[in-house]
Amino acid sequence: MKAWENPSLLHKNRLPERTYFTHYKNRDNALEGGREASPLFQLQNGEWKFYCADCPEHAPEGFTAPNFNDSSWNTIRVPGHWQLQGYGRPHYTNVRYPIPVDPPYVPDENPTGCYRTTFNIPAKWQGMRIILRFEGVDSAYHIWVNGIEAGYSKGSRLASEFDVTSLTKPGENLLAVKVYQWSDGSYLEDQDYWRISGIFRDVSIQAVPALGIADLIVNTSLQNNYADGQVEAKVLLENTGDAERASVLRLSLLDAEKQTVAVEELNLHTKGNGERRVSAQFKVPGCRKWSAEDPYLYTLLAELLDTSGKPVDTTAVKVGIRQVEIKGSIFLVNGVAIKLKGVNRHDFHPEKGRAVSYEDMLKDVLLMKTHNINAVRTSHYPADPQFLDLCDIYGLYVIGECDLETHGFGQDAWRRNPTNDPQFESSCVDRMQRMV
Repeated sequence: MKAWENPSLLHKNRLPERTYFTHYKNRDNALEGGREASPLFQLQNGEWKFYCADCPEHAPEGFTAPNFNDSSWNTIRVPGHWQLQGYGRPHYTNVRYPIPVDPPYVPDENPTGCYRTTFNIPAKWQGMRIILRFEGVDSAYHIWVNGIEAGYSKGSRLASEFDVTSLTKPGENLLAVKVYQWSDGSYLEDQDYWRISGIFRDVSIQAVPALGIADLIVNTSLQNNYADGQVEAKVLLENTGDAERASVLRLSLLDAEKQTVAVEELNLHTKGNGERRVSAQFKVPGCRKWSAEDPYLYTLLAELLDTSGKPVDTTAVKVGIRQVEIKGSIFLVNGVAIKLKGVNRHDFHPEKGRAVSYEDMLKDVLLMKTHNINAVRTSHYPADPQFLDLCDIYGLYVIGECDLETHGFGQDAWRRNPTNDPQFESSCVDRMQRMV
């Protein structure tokens, strides 16, 4: 069975989903703000070599190999859509599917984008894990690093990460990507929008220590009649080395002026090729609460140190202390009834399609705030994580949608609907889990 027509094949070598954050060298580096400040982060956006085949079988033979001659290929902008750069045409539909409805199968004439680019691994990354991340690719794709298959994924508006450590070398490396316009996942992505394909969100590489912070989840609540805050941090450590490692995990809550509000240190041992889950809670009496009117943000700083106090891994995430409730039919934020005055927002630009930049997202957010809008619905799929960060910073309540819509089947075809078909169950659940 073809990978792009197999709803049971969700991915190959894709890492478990996690919170969106960046790895940094140390505390000062993390508090500088912005992923580009990290010497462990590389954005791979830019001009890539590109060839558009009319179907997967007609992709140039051997194009994934380092010695393949791509001198006759054109270049394409990544992030971007190939239909907006001279290959094929955009297609708009709302309810009706743009392909014959026969799940999980798609047409044999399935335009396929073949991408090639190079990236550089600094010598100082020696001994670290190399994680390759795609924020969004429509519709499904295989990847190769230095000619060796590295993974496969689907779910267009969801990020995918791959550990490519064993496939890379110091210096120049080749990344090749094969993107299929249609896949079984297309039946779950029947949103009201333009059908445009390709690598349309950021591509990046991060270096991660062998013992590092694999995940960081922060939850907040309010106590004592909404006066005092409580912040809970859940941390997952991962040790990909063979030996057990001792470490100290320092969790600090900082205010907007970067002054320490609370701190806790945990002495830990993580087994070789193992994981360690820990949590900590902070009391914040008289905290300044987050709301759309006053989007005050604290910073949760996580520092993993060796036993001598030297930084091993560091990250930082913004935290708004707030409590959201529904009592009866009333929506409450921090105990106050809130009336949502919102808009629907697509990732869309008149020239770039869904390949919107950070600056484009910022313009959208500022336009909303200027017009006294306090809520946004991510119609009809998960937004870029950077957009959610902007909503935190400027104060917008977010109603997030899953990348899961099948209304093209309608009432008459309900029995054929993938959401009622056991072979699509794992695909549907996967999209929900990865969104959360």
